[in-house]
Amino acid sequence: MRFLHTSDWHLGRTFHGVDVLDVQSRAMDEIVHWVTEHRVDAVLISGDVYDRAQPRTEVVELLNTTLAKIRRAGAYVVVTSGNHDSAARLGFGAEIMAHGGVFLRTRLDHASRPVLFTEDESGVGVTDTALSGGTGSSEKQGTAESSQAGENAVAVYGIPYLEPRSVAPGLECQATHQAVLQTVARTTTEDLAQRRDTRGVVMAHAFVTGAAATESERIIDSGGLGTVSADVFDSHDYAALGHIHRRQTIRESVRYSGSPVAYSFSETGQSKGAWLVEFTAGNEPEVLPLDHRAGLHLAQLRGHLEDLLRDPEHSDAKSAWCQVVLTDSERPAAAMDRIRTRFSQTVELRWEPEGGRAQPQLSYSARVRTAENPESLCASFFDHVRQRSVTDPERADIAAAVGTAQSDARSE
Repeated sequence: MRFLHTSDWHLGRTFHGVDVLDVQSRAMDEIVHWVTEHRVDAVLISGDVYDRAQPRTEVVELLNTTLAKIRRAGAYVVVTSGNHDSAARLGFGAEIMAHGGVFLRTRLDHASRPVLFTEDESGVGVTDTALSGGTGSSEKQGTAESSQAGENAVAVYGIPYLEPRSVAPGLECQATHQAVLQTVARTTTEDLAQRRDTRGVVMAHAFVTGAAATESERIIDSGGLGTVSADVFDSHDYAALGHIHRRQTIRESVRYSGSPVAYSFSETGQSKGAWLVEFTAGNEPEVLPLDHRAGLHLAQLRGHLEDLLRDPEHSDAKSAWCQVVLTDSERPAAAMDRIRTRFSQTVELRWEPEGGRAQPQLSYSARVRTAENPESLCASFFDHVRQRSVTDPERADIAAAVGTAQSDARSE
């Protein structure tokens, strides 16, 4: 059986205020293509399907379309909720969705009740053991207890993101991510032990110790209490993790798929994609990386303004979304306007003079243009500027850029 491990779609997320739903849509189509090309049996989405608890209508429609395409391509889907999702909204209609081959794991009490995949000469069948009596596909029917399908059975346990302070009292454990996830994972281990000759896959959304983070994850750590040891997943054959946006291997059997699209400049140059996980009888799972081609073209530029405007080495960045760090000893006037004459998609500008004190980030226009309340955002920005020691040319440059953005926002 073949599983596609993906996560952190963050549908509806913007990149420095720029809507990238079209890029996300192309990434979703690549996932559907992989399902067909590699004859994937099930797609595992380990949390943060949406970027916010109340996604826009067109974002919900993209998810709906993508799930339908995956099912038409022949794969089942198992989805868990992440810290960005609203578990209640994402989990709405779970029982109805299960009959259509999409299995939602957004509730704590369903974490130890796996989606059970079985295989024989007739193909791959599935049973949702969280539902009363079990819900199977047209290929396989039966309850959880009757589906003990020998060596060709894989139980997928979906653990949703769990807020420690909310769930710890009911679990009778400490209010830390380690304690909470360890307690819940123990229940999945106990269930797996009762399923003879069944392989175990666990889906979780957490920050596992040793993972290399990026700048685009929402921090869920507090004084080290947000990290989780990889030992939590030792009893399972594979851990399909979400939350960290960099695809990486913690252990051979514990991996992050990363996000399909880059959401920060710290992800420049990263290979975005997913893991293809294949289970064969009597063997450890084989894992193959699949790389996304769709995505944001990012560039990070650093140097004197005039050099950046002339140096042919940076020609490729003209079509990229750019982060620019100017190192001129004096901050150039109209810096954003001038840099955009060559790099039109610059969305982040910093001034860090060589040998001087690094200056706070100045990134304003795109966010103001797309803000629901640009007047309020501009006022907050000017409050921030007033608290800094800035020169009159700097202040005039910022005022001009924000003023233009305000005008654009009103016209839109």
